Amino acid sequence: MSHIPEWLTGIPIAHRGLHDPSRGVIENSLPALWTAARSGLPAELDVRLLADGEVVVFHDRTLDRLTDARGPIAALSASELRRVALSGARADDPRPDDARIPLLRDVLDVIAGATPLLIEVKNEGEVGALEDAVASLLADYGGAYAVQSFHPGTVAYWRDHAPGVPRGLLSGDFRDDRIDDAMRLRLRNLEFMDACAPDFIGYDIRLLPAAPVSRARAAGTPVLGWTARSHDEAERALEHCDNVIFEGFDPSTLRGKK
Repeated sequence: MSHIPEWLTGIPIAHRGLHDPSRGVIENSLPALWTAARSGLPAELDVRLLADGEVVVFHDRTLDRLTDARGPIAALSASELRRVALSGARADDPRPDDARIPLLRDVLDVIAGATPLLIEVKNEGEVGALEDAVASLLADYGGAYAVQSFHPGTVAYWRDHAPGVPRGLLSGDFRDDRIDDAMRLRLRNLEFMDACAPDFIGYDIRLLPAAPVSRARAAGTPVLGWTARSHDEAERALEHCDNVIFEGFDPSTLRGKK
């Protein structure tokens, strides 16, 4: 098992950066991630593969929710994506790119080690191209980071190719995934732990307490709870996990957290 850095379990992690749409700071944007860094908080972010092999920082499969464009983000190249603006982003940001969907290389250049990054690899298909592209970008990055994924094969990729990088297996109820009920139950019950050897687990706090999580934690595997959206939710989650990924509130007063 890789060494678990203190930030991963000791400091609440800002979900998709410290975003606030009411102020024009959109999730997974450069301003959201930089605001987390300035606040002394690690930032969680999501990455996907574009049509030209570039890695984009974006949560959804489609552009529909966060932009005026439509369709799958994976169908676009990086140059085409530059023409797509994030809906509601501040018009007075000092950098034109701040209203755009960033590439992972942009984020690494801007953050430059200012805060740890928890990178969720959003792979719903075959393991290989996305993982290779992310690992290549991170190879020369000097800042602190960890990777995580719902895909056990992605977690196993980091075990095999970069065992020194902290890697986490995410789990929840998989209600929106196109998988059969038997696989959904196996994933929820963390039955792929041995196959991918995660250093930590990320688990949906709505399902806590959960027997598989309790067993893993008792065996020494740290657990991150996602996503706490209020102080009370976070406090309840921390009864069953070691740290929380949060949004929408100030985490500084959480018991035992910085």
